Amino acid sequence: MKVRMMGAKIAVIALSAVVSFSFTANAQIQKRPSPKAQLYAFKTRPASGCPGLDWHVTVEPDRTISGFVGWDRMQHMARLEGTIAKDNTFKVNAQEVGGTGRQAVVTGRAGGTYLEIAISGTGTPCDDVILNVPRVVGGLSGGGG
Repeated sequence: MKVRMMGAKIAVIALSAVVSFSFTANAQIQKRPSPKAQLYAFKTRPASGCPGLDWHVTVEPDRTISGFVGWDRMQHMARLEGTIAKDNTFKVNAQEVGGTGRQAVVTGRAGGTYLEIAISGTGTPCDDVILNVPRVVGGLSGGGG
């Protein structure tokens, strides 16, 4: 009878340990922060015939890239949207919103705290100028940059 009691106690202790471990593991898994979109923003000054450019680009956890580039003090704006390739490069079309509907191509590389980005096809001195657009601290949750 003592052997059965002892065996039952060991079984209860073992079961308690497994249940406790299971709850602890689940709690730790749930505490991991979920990935969030990253915001990259930058404003250039007019230089060498290129009007100032305002970049506002987000990179989603699923590697979708979207945003806009504005110029001439935001009098003109082009939307961009696409996907970042496995090698961290991207090539997306930028379509002017309103205006004459001009199109350009935005190319670049994502990685770290900057997007290496360039626009081409505008017919302006802005074409193919490579810029490093910094990630805003805190992503889309604010916090400055």
